[in-house]
Amino acid sequence: MYSCIWIEGEEALMKFCQKHFKDKPCFCETTGHCGTATIHMIYKCRDENDTRKGFAQMFFLYMEHSNGKYYYTDIEKIERWTYEQIRADRSSIVKR
Repeated sequence: MYSCIWIEGEEALMKFCQKHFKDKPCFCETTGHCGTATIHMIYKCRDENDTRKGFAQMFFLYMEHSNGKYYYTDIEKIERWTYEQIRADRSSIVKR
């Protein structure tokens, strides 16, 4: 089983990785790794009603975890979530 989380912004990603992995993420283009997590950087279009227009820099982290609730086949579906779906997810770390 897998565990996954969405994080908005590079600063929040760095804080998360330092707290959970005691390490900094290493990237090659848009794919990175930190500890046991694989990270994908994806730009998501913000909602029309959001005061901050344009795109949000999002980081999608996933890793194998004994308490994970997703199968590997779910990872691709979650990665395609819209910005609104990500904000609605309680486990996501997004700017409010």
